[in-house]
Amino acid sequence: MADKKITALTSLGTATAREDLLHVVDDPSGTPINKKVTIGEMMNALRAPVSLTDAAVTLTEATHAGRIILLPDYQTTRIVTLPTPSAGMEFRFIYGGVNITQANFVLNSSATTVHFHGTVTHVDSNADSVSVSADGTDDDVFTAVTFTGIDITCIGNSATEWFVSGHVAGATAPTFA
Repeated sequence: MADKKITALTSLGTATAREDLLHVVDDPSGTPINKKVTIGEMMNALRAPVSLTDAAVTLTEATHAGRIILLPDYQTTRIVTLPTPSAGMEFRFIYGGVNITQANFVLNSSATTVHFHGTVTHVDSNADSVSVSADGTDDDVFTAVTFTGIDITCIGNSATEWFVSGHVAGATAPTFA
């Protein structure tokens, strides 16, 4: 086996397990070192949640994509800007705080030519729940107003469109604009 190319090895296919090993090259653009990782370790590392701070932020694919993004208790309106989407790039936002009453969460696309398409359900603490929708033509800003709970997922469809779905809990319905 030592003289086989990786492409010549037999695939595990659906028999792959979390304890199976993968060969990785650590720091390929610097000082490359061969290492091993289990599939479970790799999956856990790549899906570890990322906690945002109480500040405006521009997300990156390398740091934030494919991970759960924990929103803190915001003290004032905070703008989170998504990168330019690509097909399959995913961001999931959940609220990790205690009861926001004084701040908004604003999610911006990377440009006015990049739009949201989809529906977010508003779970209203004061009245009937409603759904708010983005039609994919001119909606590039999503705002959750003084929310008490949030679970929003954005999935890139193309370089100009984010599919969005999820729910926001609070007294005021979120908006797309």
